Amino acid sequence: MTTDKGLRKALAATPRRQLPTNFSYRMLQRIEEEQRRREALQERRLFIAMLLTCCLMLGGLIFAGCWFYGDLLRRGLEACLEWLPDKESGFFALPSLVALSLLWFFNRWLKNVFGRASTTRTDSPNHE
Repeated sequence: MTTDKGLRKALAATPRRQLPTNFSYRMLQRIEEEQRRREALQERRLFIAMLLTCCLMLGGLIFAGCWFYGDLLRRGLEACLEWLPDKESGFFALPSLVALSLLWFFNRWLKNVFGRASTTRTDSPNHE
């Protein structure tokens, strides 16, 4: 009995620490954050594995195609190269130059149109 009284006195003398009122909420928040972090890490690993698998499959497909159909592909490429004009002639680059110049003019026109529209929108009376 005296030991029980001594233990009770010792327990009464020690300061009691109480947990904060939002302890369980904060603990659950930390657990959920850790779970989200682990899921994101696993998703990242799965994405890298999938990307690596796709690259290896594509490489294997290209290798098998070259292995089985290499001569046929080479002959087809040589036949296609015969139809191309000579590099010295200007007709080889003419379609590309026309397309690039048209894209450049169209880009400038869009910048002018939308540049003016954005400045007039901020000057409108409804924008305060």
